[in-house]
Amino acid sequence: MRLLLAILTALAFGSVHAAESTPDSSIFGRHNFIEYVPGDLPLIISVPHGGRLKPAEIPDRTSGVVDIDANTHELARAIASVIHAETGRHTHLIICRLHRSKLDANRELAEAAQDSPLAQQAWTEHHDFIAQACDAAVKQFGVAFLIDLHGHGHADARVELGYRHDSLDLADCDEALNQPTYINAGSLRWIAQRSSLSYSELLRGPQSFGALLETAGFPATPSPRMPVPTQPFFRGGYTIQRHCSAERNVTGLQIEANRPRLRDTEENRLLFSRALVQVLRTYFPMHLGIRLDEPKPVLEAQ
Repeated sequence: MRLLLAILTALAFGSVHAAESTPDSSIFGRHNFIEYVPGDLPLIISVPHGGRLKPAEIPDRTSGVVDIDANTHELARAIASVIHAETGRHTHLIICRLHRSKLDANRELAEAAQDSPLAQQAWTEHHDFIAQACDAAVKQFGVAFLIDLHGHGHADARVELGYRHDSLDLADCDEALNQPTYINAGSLRWIAQRSSLSYSELLRGPQSFGALLETAGFPATPSPRMPVPTQPFFRGGYTIQRHCSAERNVTGLQIEANRPRLRDTEENRLLFSRALVQVLRTYFPMHLGIRLDEPKPVLEAQ
């Protein structure tokens, strides 16, 4: 029976992948638990913890965090909307519509789905859609930039940028951070291998993602102002670890957005989205060699 279920699941998901991918036209996994909106940019945004669906046929998870990252679905769609309004292009979106009490898509399978076949299927679809989006971006542009979007409730209202380094790592000196041990463990390795900047500068220097966010009006860490995050701090989880691979030309980070003045209202989500798109429009040509408003395949530009 378990083998039969696995075969049926694989066949059903294969039909999803066989569907034509049209930018800004949603593709759904089985039972509509996972939504993939294909794009035509090298930017992928995944949202694992904003879902609200609580189907009775999936038992509640009995361990791990089960709280929703409120309004992160809405924030991701606002970011995509601003990008389209400013560039005419579409962001790849992968959205888990299941509540975190049913599935935590940012964990390894055992903890994420806790033996529920339906949750396991949704987890597989979620990560297969991310891989599909990254593959499409790499095929067209030579690189994919993945943002795994979350929300935090820490007392310090700042945007936390997770590159797979915790606060203790970032407390190390620049000389240590610039060594291969840190570079190879981080999500920016693809950029670091091609950049004239040191790795510590990519993480927290004046041209870092955090510096650009602060210039746009949103406190962030790591950044020149706060090179070492205070704890608690989210370092970047399973999704970034799994998909950001220099060997596959995928880079990126986890963004943990505070709720006050950022996720709490539609107006604030729009303000942050505009600021983030401003950051991306600076960061992409600076570090990836691609302009969001005039995307050209990297391989053709060289």
